Amino acid sequence: MSYDPVPFDFSRKLTGLQRSLYAYIMTLLPNRADAEDVLQETNLILCRKANEYDPEGHFQGWAFQIARYQVMAHITKTKRSRLHFSTEVIESFAEEEFDSKKVALSQKALQICYELLPAHMKKIAQLRFREDSNLKDIAAKVGRPLGSVSATLYRIRINLTDCVRRKLPIVEAENEL
Repeated sequence: MSYDPVPFDFSRKLTGLQRSLYAYIMTLLPNRADAEDVLQETNLILCRKANEYDPEGHFQGWAFQIARYQVMAHITKTKRSRLHFSTEVIESFAEEEFDSKKVALSQKALQICYELLPAHMKKIAQLRFREDSNLKDIAAKVGRPLGSVSATLYRIRINLTDCVRRKLPIVEAENEL
């Protein structure tokens, strides 16, 4: 498979957008390794479609739309094995204008909520989302059946989602003071 060379202006725009694109993907995927994989795939697709881009168009919007499609494709592919947001949540996030300040505030709210988890949930969340352990390894490390760990991860997702929804307005208000 051969590709046309990517125009310099396109390369410059894409390079300048990398941090924002990665941060945007991180708002849709909670796992850093997954977000990095999706960023790489998004960059490949953007480069393949470089000659389809209208230089008069909004580059960031176009790139973010492709990233959103890649996030959804990734979630479909890994739906059974990882923490993921529903397609509806991703769509609602994706429709909003990207705001790095809002991302930082959301991460702060998530950290507050993580600290509020009971100790056994915090341990399981840490093993799954920070250490990227699989369910079988987590079950062995915490001495609980696989089904129990899976159910606990589900409750963790629900608890964190609900908590972030409640805490985010408080964090935003504190930030404005």
